[in-house]
Amino acid sequence: MNAFILLFVVIMLGSSTLHAADSSGGTAGGNSFNVSVPAAYMDDPRRGEWQQPQKVLDYLLIREGDTVADVGAGTGYFAMLFARRVGKSGIVYALDVDENMVKLVAKRAKKENVANLKARLAPFDSPGLPQATADLVFICDTYLFFENRGEYLRRVRESLKPGGRVAIISFNYRAEIPGAPPRHKMVSREQTISEVKQAGFALEADFHFLPYQDFMVFTKQ
Repeated sequence: MNAFILLFVVIMLGSSTLHAADSSGGTAGGNSFNVSVPAAYMDDPRRGEWQQPQKVLDYLLIREGDTVADVGAGTGYFAMLFARRVGKSGIVYALDVDENMVKLVAKRAKKENVANLKARLAPFDSPGLPQATADLVFICDTYLFFENRGEYLRRVRESLKPGGRVAIISFNYRAEIPGAPPRHKMVSREQTISEVKQAGFALEADFHFLPYQDFMVFTKQ
């Protein structure tokens, strides 16, 4: 599983090794790589120009009282927005494999008095949530880092309530901007759809308003 962040592994102290997956959903031999990105990059105000976070939330149709799991929450860029959108009756799990990121998000939520956000350290091979917990699992710029995408998606499916959804946002070949992964590390839209369907989901929506990313929503079958 990836080192959950905006783009790749965000390292506060040091660096972390990621293992990109091959087309079959397994780990590609010799395909590991290191990337260090300052945490401040994830919260750069210029990101909003192309990430369009509020529009993303609107299209996700998140309701008050929902439970949302942000896989690869990083600094909490989306998780904090989710927490406000679901309201006091909802819950947001900010999940990351980097303990420094988990501590950062927890501190940020406490400082901003966001009581419905739970920052948790996640294992590399699953979201680490009980079965039938979430209404929505959100995966932004993290999908390409899953070591075994098929198995990970099956565990995502288990963590969703009946009729729950998974949203995947990934950089595409138009993403010629700083911080975007190299083309040979990207997972195409077509491959993503195929893999997610094989894991027991149906494509619900395929949005095209993000300039550098694919944005798809799938429903648990």
